[in-house]
Amino acid sequence: MEPLAVHRVIHARRAGPSAFVLRFERLGLHFEPGQHVVLGLRGALARREYSLYSGASDDFLEVLVREIPGGLVSPELARCRPGDELSVEGPHGLFITESSGRAGSPYLFVGSGTGVAPFHSLVSSYPRMDYLLLHGVRDPADCFDFGHFEPSRYVSCVSRGLGGDYHGRVTGWLSEHAIEPRWQCYLCGSQAMIYDCFSILRRAGIPRDHLHAEVYF
Repeated sequence: MEPLAVHRVIHARRAGPSAFVLRFERLGLHFEPGQHVVLGLRGALARREYSLYSGASDDFLEVLVREIPGGLVSPELARCRPGDELSVEGPHGLFITESSGRAGSPYLFVGSGTGVAPFHSLVSSYPRMDYLLLHGVRDPADCFDFGHFEPSRYVSCVSRGLGGDYHGRVTGWLSEHAIEPRWQCYLCGSQAMIYDCFSILRRAGIPRDHLHAEVYF
């Protein structure tokens, strides 16, 4: 087995009450927007998969992490300071678009919570991409870095708190709005959300090969 790459933390910042963005050295690592890495403190046994949040041309790597009280990895990452060492494996995954986003079909992105991370990377990498992003959150405070996206292309679906662009779940928005059959649909989040969205989109005429998913556990 090849040794894990060691990357030093550059800094961390809060992205909301329950999540933070961790930036660390890139060290020449090549990835396709939408892929993930397996990450943990150097020497620790516990590691977790995190979608890359940074763009393909950035000279650093970033991940968006929800801090889970009592978790084995996220609380440790939340305490990282500049210079701390991380073990990084990857990149992995096939949750990548079929083009650079400059041509071809328009994209529908659906992410719940920190499942917005791969779409942040895609839009950072391909600023001319034709997309619509539905971001499902419980509270408007969880609309992580929403200002990064064009307002006309970003819909916050808030299920519990007040505010946002739509009051309800992403499945509610999909059920109430016209679905474009040409959309290439990328969904990232809980398995239940993905299954429910798949059913709605298939009934609306989206071909099976236009549906792509990344499950967050």
